[in-house]
Amino acid sequence: MKKAIYTILLILLMGAATTYYYVFVYSNNNHRDVQSETAIIISSDSLVAAYEISDSIANTKYLNKALEIKGSIAEKDTNAVGQITLLLGDTDPVKKRVLVTLNTKLPIAQKIGDTVIIKGKCTGNLSDVVITEAIIK
Repeated sequence: MKKAIYTILLILLMGAATTYYYVFVYSNNNHRDVQSETAIIISSDSLVAAYEISDSIANTKYLNKALEIKGSIAEKDTNAVGQITLLLGDTDPVKKRVLVTLNTKLPIAQKIGDTVIIKGKCTGNLSDVVITEAIIK
């Protein structure tokens, strides 16, 4: 009976060690650097239009790829973890726009109505087209 308990504890310990290594060591050392990749250049309106025409075709072109997007800031906010979020595109809240999450928690100088160029990774389409890991160029 003791041998079975020790075996189970050893397996649990190995699983915990493997999980710790993957989450805190491997992931940090092998993180994708979107900013160093060559980006697809597109306007926020063109990106939204591509997703409105066909999610599957747009995903083939843009999903998990680095994009450099030019657009006008319609809204500016902070998410739950303190990162700056921007909505690029039309100021009409009913229309689909590009939701950008910046890599920074620091305030930015740009304000609503300013045209910006951001570079980030496209993660697909929800109610808006989502861009993460972004910086303002």
